Amino acid sequence: MPWDGGGGGDGAARPAPPMPEEAPEAKGRRGRRGLIVLVAALVLVVGVVAGQLIRPVPDPTVSLAIASSHAFPGQAPVLPWPAAGQSVVYVDGLGTMGASGGAAPTPTASVAKVMTAYVYLRDHPLRSGEPGPVLTVSPEAAAQIPMRRKREESLLGVTANQRLTQRKALEALLIISANDVAHELARWDAGNEQAFVAKMNAAAAELGMTATRYTDPSGYDSRTVSTAEDQVKLLRAAMHVPAFTEIVNNRAYVPDGGGSGREGGNFLLGQYGVVGGKTGYTDAAGGNFVFAARKSVGGVRTLIVGAVMGQRSPSAAGAVNAAGRLVVAAEGALTAVALAPKGARVARVDDGLGGTTPLRAAAPVTVVGWSGLTVAVGVTGDPPRSGASGERVGAVTAGAAAVPLLLGGALDEPSYLRRLIRLA
Repeated sequence: MPWDGGGGGDGAARPAPPMPEEAPEAKGRRGRRGLIVLVAALVLVVGVVAGQLIRPVPDPTVSLAIASSHAFPGQAPVLPWPAAGQSVVYVDGLGTMGASGGAAPTPTASVAKVMTAYVYLRDHPLRSGEPGPVLTVSPEAAAQIPMRRKREESLLGVTANQRLTQRKALEALLIISANDVAHELARWDAGNEQAFVAKMNAAAAELGMTATRYTDPSGYDSRTVSTAEDQVKLLRAAMHVPAFTEIVNNRAYVPDGGGSGREGGNFLLGQYGVVGGKTGYTDAAGGNFVFAARKSVGGVRTLIVGAVMGQRSPSAAGAVNAAGRLVVAAEGALTAVALAPKGARVARVDDGLGGTTPLRAAAPVTVVGWSGLTVAVGVTGDPPRSGASGERVGAVTAGAAAVPLLLGGALDEPSYLRRLIRLA
């Protein structure tokens, strides 16, 4: 007889007992939790989006798209250095082409007047072509003329209460090397020579002229000493003063009201591109000369600055002649290489979020140098956040050359999408 599993019954499976129904209060709590999570997630997303959008946008930057330097092949040029004294030739924007004779301080003679003019013009600027204020010569300066003549100093020959415009005083100082005017300029500026000499030495320190010491404004005192290297530093600074460059580019001093002119000692002026200089001579110093010359090389205006000091000649002419040979050789050593044609893409603006806009050269990019020299190529400028195609943005620099850069397309601020998805 079959077994029925015991316990009786009809053998069918028993249904599971029904689950207790969730209370309405529990359903509400669960719904509210879900809603809170959803709202929190939405708030988080909105916060992240808002945070990304309100974060400061990086400042745009400019970078090169061409090589950052150019090396001129070959050996450095050998210049015709004078056998005595010391000399330096420097090319603005490129550096020193060469030097000779060491760097021991030596008397400057009237080359010191470059600093006298530089300090005076720094504190009493003179506009291009203007005569400037009228200055009155002191009785003290006039009284010193017999003593200065006895010492055979170079002089204008001032008289008491003589009136000179600032420009004429500086012309007398720099063209005919007037010692009497040098000392009078010191008094006009600072009240006395000692105070003015202190200003000269302070200016020398500012220019990095570490081997220079001034004791007088004319250079007659042999204790006023410097080096060719230091005098190049000074002349480079002075050649950036328009009134100075105008004055030293004159062959002769012509007094106000007419009269015969007096020739200066820079007989190189107008030759080989020479645009200025200052001679000096004393028995202690020998012949000294600082000079500046301009030459266009491959379309790039180049400034050559040099100094020749301590030439054992009976006048400054020995130094001027030596400088002439150096100028010719230095100009002959300069050469130019085209790095990029006009319109070439030579740089770019980076908006900091992955967007770039090309920058094109407004003129051919040409680098000037000499054999054995490596010239750095760089880019300058503070780019805007936006700009139209063709707008000028900075410049590419290659030694002495600086070529403007133009936007090669519209420069736009980063889009909302790029600002939203940026990681950094």
